[in-house]
Amino acid sequence: MTSLIASTPQLPPGSQIILPGPTAERSRPKELFGVVMQRLKPALAVGAAVTTLVVVGTLAMPKMYLASGSVVIEPKRHNPADIVREPPQPGLPPDTSAIDTQVEVLKSHALAQDVATRLKLYNDPEFNPYLHTRGKMAADHRPSAKELTAVADSVQHHARIRRAGLTYVVQVGFASRSPAKAQTIANAYMDTYLERQLDQKIAEVTKANQELGGQLERMRQEAEQAQAAVQQYKIAHNLYSAEGATMAEQVVSALNQQIAQAQAEAAEKQARLAAAMQQVQRGSGGADVTAAVGSDTIKELRKQEAEKSAHLAELQAVFKPDYPEVKRTQAELDSIHKQIQAELNRIMSSVRADASASAQRAGSLLASRGRAEGGLKANNEALVGLVALQQRADAAKTVYDAYLNRAKEVAAEGAIQQPDATIDSQAARPLKPYSPNKKLAAAFGLLLGLLAGALTIVLTEIWDRRLRSRTDVEARLGVPFAGVLPESEGQARLPGMKLLGSRPSRSSALIAREVVDHRFSGFAESFRNLRAFLNFTSGAPDARLLAVTSSLPQEGKSLTSLCLARTLALSGSEVVLVDCDLRRRGMSKTLGQAKVGLVEVIEGKATLEQALVRDADSGAWILPAAAATPPHYDLFSRPEADRLFRDLAGRFDQVVLDLPPVLGVADARILAAMADRVLYLVRWNKTPARTAQSGLEVLRECGANVVGAVLTQVNVNQQARYGYCDSSDYFKHYRQYYLPAGGR
Repeated sequence: MTSLIASTPQLPPGSQIILPGPTAERSRPKELFGVVMQRLKPALAVGAAVTTLVVVGTLAMPKMYLASGSVVIEPKRHNPADIVREPPQPGLPPDTSAIDTQVEVLKSHALAQDVATRLKLYNDPEFNPYLHTRGKMAADHRPSAKELTAVADSVQHHARIRRAGLTYVVQVGFASRSPAKAQTIANAYMDTYLERQLDQKIAEVTKANQELGGQLERMRQEAEQAQAAVQQYKIAHNLYSAEGATMAEQVVSALNQQIAQAQAEAAEKQARLAAAMQQVQRGSGGADVTAAVGSDTIKELRKQEAEKSAHLAELQAVFKPDYPEVKRTQAELDSIHKQIQAELNRIMSSVRADASASAQRAGSLLASRGRAEGGLKANNEALVGLVALQQRADAAKTVYDAYLNRAKEVAAEGAIQQPDATIDSQAARPLKPYSPNKKLAAAFGLLLGLLAGALTIVLTEIWDRRLRSRTDVEARLGVPFAGVLPESEGQARLPGMKLLGSRPSRSSALIAREVVDHRFSGFAESFRNLRAFLNFTSGAPDARLLAVTSSLPQEGKSLTSLCLARTLALSGSEVVLVDCDLRRRGMSKTLGQAKVGLVEVIEGKATLEQALVRDADSGAWILPAAAATPPHYDLFSRPEADRLFRDLAGRFDQVVLDLPPVLGVADARILAAMADRVLYLVRWNKTPARTAQSGLEVLRECGANVVGAVLTQVNVNQQARYGYCDSSDYFKHYRQYYLPAGGR
């Protein structure tokens, strides 16, 4: 027998060759497209269902009508109680946050509750959910707080309030099943908003009046108390004043004037006295004293003196000195002289007295001024305290005057208050419903359908752990990828066919013949690729026992074992195929019934030569399981079974063991541990990764040498379309290398 293994390079025992393959990354667009294509049907079904539900649900909704008006916000409010207000700055627009604040006021629950109360919407079943259980209520029904809150919530939900861009215009809309009702409530919304705003401003003015009234009375009392304190201080410190000066200042000023006058007068009279004394000292007897010259008495006496002197001279000219007339006249003249002298003496005495009196008066005034200046000093010291009291009194009066003026302004503002908004346009009755929007519902349903379909693809891809590619096998199973076994042309023509099932299938035998009849087909080429993989993973030189198993039934073990044995035989190797699946006997059923087989050889009832069957098409030898032999308990644990397999390994180049599924039958574990190599089959896009992993764990526990995993029954067209980056991904490029069915 010619050994194919001997013709290939030998590797150290236990070593494995992993053929180069694509990267494990599966994020390329083609792979994503492949995932989408594979999950397209369930995704389309889910997407169509979601779209239909959205559209049908939308169309089943009641028709809603939307009436809209608009108000223009003019935020110019100020607090009427403010005494000091900043002057307006022309050209600067108000803060836009004030507009947003009014928008939130329009959206508020309180405004919705006022509208509901104003229009008695609690009697409308569209807004009052309690009417559905209680029936229609009386017109004078008073709703409870809970019921009114529910109605306000419903009204607030139906309101459509939004600001028109960055303008001061706010759109006020309301949606209802009735167009007339929508119009009425929308207009009521705007009216109620303006009334609430006006009432709020009037309330603020009223409150400001009350606050200012109390403050004004307090300020008046404080001003009066401060002024009274000033007056009491003046009285206590003798700080009376007139025409802006205190009494002490006025007294000192008057005394200064009087002193000046008195001193001048005293000087004048003292000068007169000095002049009169000088005249007297010159011997004039005071006749030339100014006061005497100006005296009427002196003038009269001087006149009498002149007359008497003239008369005396006439008498003396006629009479002698002793003449009685002369004597009498002389005596009268002497009497006049005495009177003149007496008058002159009196005048001199008067001048002296006036000069002395003037001097005394000036001294008295100086003394009075000294006393007045002492009082003025005390007053000036007291004025220091008066200034502080006067300032407090003036400040209190100023504040009182300011509050008084502001109170007058606030009283006037109460009659001219206006809301800080105006209705720009009233709501009109809508002519057609705005909801449900069929086009929008269709678009939204389509969007949700697409999202649901995409989510379906993602979830099914996450939950579906089936193995489909080299990347899946190497990443999830952790074993080398041995290759892809595509569906044969016979399988492709028989969709849904169960290969090597519980009943004999003529189609299975026909498929197995393709490696012989159509040696250059893609199906046959895949087994030659598998043979090449096994040549490079032979391990020890005497590794001839090759077990073929899987985790579950119907994964193509028997068909793969038969086709692999025929491929090895056609390449010149001496091959024997042993059907070790005593329960299903899949391979034996495919080739026909046998009278003796594996069980009889192990039990010694037949020789190996009697049981072996020659495959006429490929030259391979078959050791079947006889149909009439029932399954034996623990057959492969006997020493005879081990001797048989070693005998086969010594006589043949390759011994292919068709094992049962490893998860369900204990024989598979015994035989896998006995074999030199184990080829693990996984059905493409069918076997879950967890199931395959469990089978591999069982094989590792029993010490089996798993050299690789094979994807079986692969639909190469779908595999290429799904983009899993295996050799089948490029099937369309090298299809011309394969001959169609019927070619040799």
